Amino acid sequence: MRDITNFKTFINFFQTSCKIQRLLYAFLFLIIGLKHNYAFDLRKDTTSIHQLIKETYSDKKTQIEKLELTHLILNLSKKNNFTYGLFKGYTIKGNILLDNYQYQSALNNYKLAKTQAQLLKNNSYLTDALFNIAYCYQSLDSTKKSIINYQQALVLGKKDSSLLAAIHTNLGVIYDYQGNYGKAINHYLESYNLNKLLKNQQDLGTSLSNLGQLFATLKMYDKAIYYLKKSEKIATSSKDTATLCYAYENLGANYLSKNELLKARFYLEKSLELAKKVKLQEFEIISLNYSHLGELHVKTQTFEQAKTYLDTAYKIAITKHLNYHKAFALTQQVNLLNKLNKLNDAKLTGEKALLVCDSLNQKPLKIILLQYLKETYYQQGLYAKAFETQEQALQLEKSLKLEENLKQVTVLMATRDFDKKTQVKKLIKEQEKKALESKIETQRITLSLVIVILIILAFFGINSYKNHQLQKKINNDLAKKNHEIELSRVELNKQSEAFALLNKHKDQIFTIISHDLRKPMTHLSSVLELLENNILEADDFKTLIPEISKNVKDTSEVLDSLLFWAKSQLKGFNLKITEQNLYNFINSKIESLIPFANEKNIQILNQINPEVSIKLDAMLSMIVLRNLVFNAIKFSYEHKQIIIQMEESTDDYEIKVIDHGIGMSQVQVQNLFTIKNKSTLGTHQERGTGLGLYFCNDIVSKFGGKFKVESAIGRGTTISFTIPKYT
Repeated sequence: MRDITNFKTFINFFQTSCKIQRLLYAFLFLIIGLKHNYAFDLRKDTTSIHQLIKETYSDKKTQIEKLELTHLILNLSKKNNFTYGLFKGYTIKGNILLDNYQYQSALNNYKLAKTQAQLLKNNSYLTDALFNIAYCYQSLDSTKKSIINYQQALVLGKKDSSLLAAIHTNLGVIYDYQGNYGKAINHYLESYNLNKLLKNQQDLGTSLSNLGQLFATLKMYDKAIYYLKKSEKIATSSKDTATLCYAYENLGANYLSKNELLKARFYLEKSLELAKKVKLQEFEIISLNYSHLGELHVKTQTFEQAKTYLDTAYKIAITKHLNYHKAFALTQQVNLLNKLNKLNDAKLTGEKALLVCDSLNQKPLKIILLQYLKETYYQQGLYAKAFETQEQALQLEKSLKLEENLKQVTVLMATRDFDKKTQVKKLIKEQEKKALESKIETQRITLSLVIVILIILAFFGINSYKNHQLQKKINNDLAKKNHEIELSRVELNKQSEAFALLNKHKDQIFTIISHDLRKPMTHLSSVLELLENNILEADDFKTLIPEISKNVKDTSEVLDSLLFWAKSQLKGFNLKITEQNLYNFINSKIESLIPFANEKNIQILNQINPEVSIKLDAMLSMIVLRNLVFNAIKFSYEHKQIIIQMEESTDDYEIKVIDHGIGMSQVQVQNLFTIKNKSTLGTHQERGTGLGLYFCNDIVSKFGGKFKVESAIGRGTTISFTIPKYT
């Protein structure tokens, strides 16, 4: 109405003016009209931009439609030099690209948004831009740049508690992945406290889940499960599907670490089922679930299922550019390939995973990977490489300072609790002080003397109490130190006993080397020297060949025992279970002993059912069986029989070696499997080390079996060992 009135007034004035005036006012009207229309167009364009921005938040729009809207927003904003529109356009476009895992493109748009926020001089917009930039750098594994931007956002966003909570959460995740657990828990607790003040149940559940995950990394599994259960409860009540999925996944991982496999499987499958059911776009959680399920099936030795899960986890990680999840899946694949004895594949997979871990600076995962690779190299016989890898893992563990971080976390948690108590005490004291001042004000004159007396008494009382507490603390410290000294003394005694036992082992081995190896070798050397100097005739040498052969056999037996003893002491001992036809297996393994039996005209009878097949470790079982049969030959008389039998029970198979030789006393039987056992000569004066059965007992215990001995002097011996029924 105001514009129309002004226009009519102008017309009336125009009609009463001269021609020159009419021209001047017409020109003025043209300028005013053009200016008015431009302002109208500008208002129209900015209104359109605001409407377009509003439409991008509609759930009805697809991602492609939203992306087209952002292009319109940016074009109109550039045309009208509308800074706010440019800021929102770049931000929304970055959000869309981020949802599609296009982190670099999203980062470029957020940087442009940051420039516009600086032009607007709006700290809130600038804080949002910095947060988004930091998140992209975090997703691109550029942690240093991510931390810098998050810290800048913390400074600028002090008034936005919700944003601060999110920043603290993400910083906690970064430090957690780096193994800096002290800083990680500090940020997690800050996030937890902020979300608690905001009564933000959804983010509160995430904070609890992160705390649980951190305690799991520190191997404080019960503490971790406590926080994860709280996270599960909050996520369930608030219907927060994403947090609930993570809580289930973390609970499953914790129970897996505790080897509670039924609980682990329950939570992992529950997490995976829920994620698929609601079509959750958190591909990270799906990949992690498949990796953990693969790890679980490796532990239960269902290797085909394990391979399927791990391949799926790796495929998702590759497709969605999830580097950590790719490294995690590859690490579990190395463990699987080790179990399948595909050692070359395990080595290649492990080296590929190492490259990813190094690019991420992912120390905790790298330690696990190095342990699996150590196992690979050891099984390949690359002992030097295995030792080097083990040392690398140990050095990495030291660099993490896990124990130091654990103490720091514990102290921080205790400090937080103490701060709360201190605040409560402070409030109580302030209230008491106010009440006391009120009384003093009303009764100042009459109570002044009483107050002075009370202050003096309080002074002496406090001093007395402090002295008492100090003395009590000193006494407690002394008692604690005495207890620690006593524990150290007990530990030193244990170590001394262990060293003494090792020394006995050493002395026994040196005795074998000096006595049982040097003598036959010296004898052989002397004979060869006589032959070389033509002192000994060829015919005479032939008569010595049987004796030389016997010495060589004895020496070979000693060397075999010593070699196995050395190997059995190495770490990383693994069973290699295969299914064997027991009858054929025994025949093939004792075939080389038949010549020794023939020297005494001894017959070896294999009475095991030819159709029986069992699962066993072929190498270990062969060593034990050959040792028992060789001993039976050694202590049997001529023209006797050695019988091999097998009995099956509910839990195991018992393999018996029965001879009709010289037998043993009960004292010999009791010392048979210890280093106290002394070697005795066979019926043909054969020698031994006395360590064969000692080693065999160690082998049988490694694959879960037991020895049984029945013997009497002059009546022969029955020695048997059990093999568990492997599933």
